[in-house]
Amino acid sequence: MAENPPSTPPGNPPEDSRPRPQYGELAPEGWSWTPTPDERTLATPAATPPAGPRAAARPAAAPRPRGTAPAWDRPVTLSLLVFGLLATLFFIGALSGITDAFKILYLQQNLGTYTPDDSIPGLVLGGSTAEALIWLAAAAGSVLLLVRGKRAFFLPLIGAVVSFSVLMVIVSVALASDPTLLNLQP
Repeated sequence: MAENPPSTPPGNPPEDSRPRPQYGELAPEGWSWTPTPDERTLATPAATPPAGPRAAARPAAAPRPRGTAPAWDRPVTLSLLVFGLLATLFFIGALSGITDAFKILYLQQNLGTYTPDDSIPGLVLGGSTAEALIWLAAAAGSVLLLVRGKRAFFLPLIGAVVSFSVLMVIVSVALASDPTLLNLQP
């Protein structure tokens, strides 16, 4: 009696003698994967109940929609905006008192009487306006993001950095406008 060659089940190609590629390797040219019936059942997701009594009693967590802010974002953002408002008021006060600060510095260093440069009142007004506008922009942007349910805590932080930078630039320009203070030796 002649032996019958081993038959392959319908739908499955004959066994490939070449080695299967490992994870991350490129397959040899011409190689293709055809799953066995066991692999096909593993690849299809089955609706299996959660394992264990604790998992069955626990409701499934609803996935958070993409772009939704976490619960901590709103109070942190509002706190930063309040702190930013106080800092803005302080910065505006510091800018408006810059001529008095220079007068005191002149008196302490025995430099004579301080006469402000003509550009100082414009610097103070421009700096104060810029400080207020920076806070308003940060507050408006933060409120818009909060209303849309997105993270907003970073806007008051960015506003704080910009506001402090503007303050430092205005004070530096005011100091640079006075040659007596520039030439002051420690």
